[in-house]
Amino acid sequence: MNRWVGIVSLRETAPPTPAHRIALAIDAARNRTSYLLAGQKVSYARMRSALRRLGQDHARHHEWQRYEYCVDLAGDFFDGGHPPTGLPSWLTSELQNLLDGRSGTPSTGRRRAQAAPRRPDLRPVHQRPASTRRGLTASPETARLARPARSASPETGPRPSSEPVRPYSRAKRRLDVHDVIFSAPCMPPVSLVGEYGQEVAENVGKAVSGWNAGPEATTWLGLAAEHRSHLYESQHADRVTPHVLGLLDRLGASALDVILLDAYTQWAAPRKSGEQSSQHARRRAAANLALGSWASRQRLVRMGAGEAQQPARSVFEGVARQILGVLSLCGEHEIAQRLVASVWHDLDRPSSGADADPVTLAQTAFQKEGLTYDYNEEGPDHRKVFRAAVRTGTGRTAEGIGQSKKAARAAAAQALLDAFPHVIAAASPGRKATPANLSAASPRPYPQPGNRHRDAVSDLAAMFELGHRTHGLLAQALTHVSWVHENQEAATAARQRDNHLLAHHGSHIVDYLAAHVRVRRVLAHGLTPDEDEARILTSSDDDTARLGATLQLTEGLLTSRGESGQGRTAVSDAAQAVVAAAWRVHGPRLLGRRPVILDDWLSGLEHQHDPVTVLTAMASTYGIEHEYTYDVSGPDHLKSYTATISLRDAQERGHRWTEHLPGPPGKPEAKKATAEALLDILATPVNGVVDDLPASERDLLAFLLRAQLDGLGQPMERQRARILARGDLGTDLLATGDTEAFLTWAERIRPLLGPDGTAAPDTLRELYRKVLDDTRIGPGSLLRRMAADTGPDAASVVRRNAADAVRRALSSGPQAASVRDVVQDWWREQAPATGVTVRDDMRQEVFRPLPVHLGALDETLTWCGEAAEAAGTRIDVELTVQEGTLHVWVGLGKVDVGTACDDFARLLSHTLPYTDCLVSDDHVLLRLHGLPEADPVCPLAAAGMDAYVSGPLERRRPAGEPMGAHDEQLYS
Repeated sequence: MNRWVGIVSLRETAPPTPAHRIALAIDAARNRTSYLLAGQKVSYARMRSALRRLGQDHARHHEWQRYEYCVDLAGDFFDGGHPPTGLPSWLTSELQNLLDGRSGTPSTGRRRAQAAPRRPDLRPVHQRPASTRRGLTASPETARLARPARSASPETGPRPSSEPVRPYSRAKRRLDVHDVIFSAPCMPPVSLVGEYGQEVAENVGKAVSGWNAGPEATTWLGLAAEHRSHLYESQHADRVTPHVLGLLDRLGASALDVILLDAYTQWAAPRKSGEQSSQHARRRAAANLALGSWASRQRLVRMGAGEAQQPARSVFEGVARQILGVLSLCGEHEIAQRLVASVWHDLDRPSSGADADPVTLAQTAFQKEGLTYDYNEEGPDHRKVFRAAVRTGTGRTAEGIGQSKKAARAAAAQALLDAFPHVIAAASPGRKATPANLSAASPRPYPQPGNRHRDAVSDLAAMFELGHRTHGLLAQALTHVSWVHENQEAATAARQRDNHLLAHHGSHIVDYLAAHVRVRRVLAHGLTPDEDEARILTSSDDDTARLGATLQLTEGLLTSRGESGQGRTAVSDAAQAVVAAAWRVHGPRLLGRRPVILDDWLSGLEHQHDPVTVLTAMASTYGIEHEYTYDVSGPDHLKSYTATISLRDAQERGHRWTEHLPGPPGKPEAKKATAEALLDILATPVNGVVDDLPASERDLLAFLLRAQLDGLGQPMERQRARILARGDLGTDLLATGDTEAFLTWAERIRPLLGPDGTAAPDTLRELYRKVLDDTRIGPGSLLRRMAADTGPDAASVVRRNAADAVRRALSSGPQAASVRDVVQDWWREQAPATGVTVRDDMRQEVFRPLPVHLGALDETLTWCGEAAEAAGTRIDVELTVQEGTLHVWVGLGKVDVGTACDDFARLLSHTLPYTDCLVSDDHVLLRLHGLPEADPVCPLAAAGMDAYVSGPLERRRPAGEPMGAHDEQLYS
């Protein structure tokens, strides 16, 4: 049965086509080489380069949907192609910024990527002017856009004294606020959760008295009770990765930090942030212990059989934090707060356990009754387990286990304290009362703060919807410690202090908000995130300083005469303090409603590794050992660090690099700048500026390239995905079909490798092949995504059919030996069903097809023939060969060609090498680019082109056949 019946769309009959219709179609395709972006013409080559660059940026941010979109779209910009016109607004904006040179941030170092001057002709001798999929010429400027220079910290240092005094002009801040809308998270599988979620919800409801969990919260609470050992044993790790539990744990830990500090600030009045920080660390340890004991007593944890034999305390504490994370995820922050208060009774008062261990606390609480401990040993000598039983004089008992007698005694004492909390309260009645060291009365705004400070406070109050009563707290958030030191009398009169305590509180609130946004975003995408997607990093001073710069806090920050207020730490502290002030007023409302500026900043946080860690990961992939050393100069109060990195590759070759920074950088800044310099230099060949590099940078680049080639092993699929996302060794150029840019890249690095790098290692050939297979037929490929479209609508059916057709073209192909044989066999089957006209104008032109080309031709003719048969119209076919390229024009009478053939044509062009399929109003033009007459002269280029023209591994090597029979290397 024809699969097109009931699917194919009809269109009005077009006017008669001119006689030379294939010639017109070929000329029209050749003239399509630029794209109209926001009224500006951009060449296809620049668009490909820009889309690859944006895709790498989104990959670094772990925004994999946008990464896939950019990479897929880059494959549509081949010469003559029909890329889509209606690009998303976010992509249009990013493309404009990148192409206009407005992307990126100021450089931290001295190096900036520069465009190379135009050279007369850098085309390798084997290239010919035709499609970009044939390894053709592109000017160095367009092969890959220059990467933005490295990011920098906010401007530091005092303002120049020679700067003239400007009249006051009020800063224009964005004051709008909006409700945050999150996509619903994916639901855990019922087969994993079962009825256990209801049991956990009931235990939480008992603890907080009167809370009824909804269906979503109940299901997620069932998942929160999972330990990763049970997740593996239940064989659900492929549907819910353990990283989901890690996300919930991190979100719960952040929520717990905020809950503890919210309670602490209600009664405590620490003098310094260090005191508040140390108290918080002790209270957090005690709260974690109490939460873990509660989870253990209620038997809430689902562990694997091995883990259940000797469960560690951290297992129960982790599950308790996961439960807090689920409550936060479901919008129940207040329930989480009540749960902590119910389980840990010292939440709203000074903890007697702040400075004492459980054994001491138990001894103090039960000193009138007396305590005795008994111990039992279990297990073999090399894995002893101790069980302690504690008994009071009145018969109260509790037990605990541990890896030592001390640990078991502490566990038993804690269990006794948890079982009889009223004894602790009776033993220390003074703790029930509100402590005497209450914080001072609410701070007041300064009477004469100056216009900048007053306007900043007023704008922030409006921005966060705080009202005028919070002006005093916002004034404290904008008070630097240096100003208090010089204006002690004014600060005392206004009941003010510096912003350090607020900033410490705000740092945990910012991390909580960021974790909440990150977890919601990842879980809305699916329950199988990898390590990179599930990463949540603590906001750095650079991040919060960037928020402070966006809020323009330096305009209103009160500092001493010798402090500019523009330093990174000062701006970062002020930003965190402002967020803390807003949280103290609104509380968890900030999770769902906040200023647009804050929401944009939270959404734009890069939960990725810093350059030091990125370099470490790259070095690990290629077996490069590295070590940092530091030179220190300057006086003690103004030390300046310079970092030097020593590298050693798999062949025991060594290299050293030192990056010098202006000003007095600290050790972390120097280390980060050095790592970032190496990554920038390694990216230079794709920017076309290799010849402009100083000799030292060229030597470093040559070392890094050799180290990558010599140290490349057998990376797994996940490692290959990271290599592709970074664009290592030109893999991204091959994956997007931009062979001209790949050949140009290979020619650029050839002089750097010297005589030792003339041969391409087998590991590189295998990497290229597997990366291309991942891109063409891998789990994330366009083919697999189309095949997985299970929708019942006509468009979904078309996409599934297209995936089947392209898969057949890749894997089997026709039995015919030539193009004419394919057309003749198809004509015999098609002619009885529809009228068919075939015009063969190939003559004796040379066409060197790839094996997959015959399959592409057969499937294209079959696809169009079935569409014409379903529409009851005739089909016309014309063939010609020009400059080594076979052009096949297929005319369809009444068929809506765009609806019927767009998905098939796009998938065919993306998946098959040297294949373009173009769709017009009334026809399909298939372009099969034959093999170039001359081979690449560079071994690296030959290795890449061998992989590019080869089909998938399953086609090259049939099942059971040894390596080599179908692995012909056409270019080597």
